[in-house]
Amino acid sequence: MICTFLSTMVVGIFMLQVWLTDRRHTAAGYWCLSMWVGSLCTLLYALRPMGLPMLTVGFSNMLAALGYALMWAGFRVFDRRPAYLSVVLAGPVLWCLAYLLVPQVTDDVNNRIIVSSVIITAYSLWMGIDILRGRSREPLPTRTMSAVFFLSHAIIYSLRIPMALLFPASFAYGTAYSAWFAVFSLELFAHTILAAVAMLVLIKERGEALYRQASRTDALTGIANRGSFLEDMQARLSRRAQGTLMVFDLDRFKTINDSHGHVAGDMVLKRFSEQVSVLLEEGMLFSRFGGEEFALFAPRHEIDRAQEFAEMLRAAVAAMSVACEGRQIGVSVSIGLADVATFGANFDRLHSAADNALYAAKEAGRNRVMRATPGGVLAGLAERMRPPATGISIAS
Repeated sequence: MICTFLSTMVVGIFMLQVWLTDRRHTAAGYWCLSMWVGSLCTLLYALRPMGLPMLTVGFSNMLAALGYALMWAGFRVFDRRPAYLSVVLAGPVLWCLAYLLVPQVTDDVNNRIIVSSVIITAYSLWMGIDILRGRSREPLPTRTMSAVFFLSHAIIYSLRIPMALLFPASFAYGTAYSAWFAVFSLELFAHTILAAVAMLVLIKERGEALYRQASRTDALTGIANRGSFLEDMQARLSRRAQGTLMVFDLDRFKTINDSHGHVAGDMVLKRFSEQVSVLLEEGMLFSRFGGEEFALFAPRHEIDRAQEFAEMLRAAVAAMSVACEGRQIGVSVSIGLADVATFGANFDRLHSAADNALYAAKEAGRNRVMRATPGGVLAGLAERMRPPATGISIAS
């Protein structure tokens, strides 16, 4: 009990430091309280030979239930689920009612073992299930192992119930005294250490995941950035994925910035990203490539189907307007398309073809969709390489 007390105190201090460093780690606050409540509980357990059963038996078991309840609440908050106060209080209140109002529980150590085991098993089982459920939304590496810790603890702890019925523990030195009770106490100590480590690792893994996500996300629009898009595209093209690359460029965006200011320009970029994002189909990649240029990869879309989809996006963008400081800003977009079936699974070639189609759409009057053709790519390159007219003639 003293070893458990010391270990939970140390973990509680670390959890407090995590919570004080970043208050967004609300779960660490719950887990800190859980560990300190558990520390006080085990300290009172260790003092049982001194007597005072109302304190060292009644109050300490209530703290044990509360510690597990707070731990459950921490995992709920960690997974952004509601932590109901009624559930947090249910275990401690159930223990208090049983200990204070049921003589068979008050006077019999084995009945107390059964009641406390039911409460702790229920919280442990619920925690294990919740941790597993969270894998679909946030597949952190330690989730499965953490769930195994709590589910196995629930199973092992529940075995105290049949053991108390079949092989009743004796009461000595102020507590239950038997070989099997000592084994379960040792398991509880090991589980406490493992659970504490799992909590700290989960917080660390979430921080790393958020950092990775931030490095792959455009800060202004919240969609994928260029590096993320290129990485995902290379992965798909290496698997010989078919589809069409679309390159977008907002028309006359420099004029919007010059006429309305950069705040208005940022609002246009964000609204455009939101408008396109809500229309995306499953599996599509959409990113801000830089400035007012965006890219979208539509897997399994051959060129005709991709052009229909791009036309739908163009019309949706043309129909929207952005309100800024009492003014309505109209927006339009030009889109260039290039498909893998025609230009192959090399991203540079695919992007160059789509970019040339975009250039052609701009030259043709903007606010339109153009598809790349092999001949058109060569013509576009020649057009871009043509030197500008100087307006100077040389007489021979």
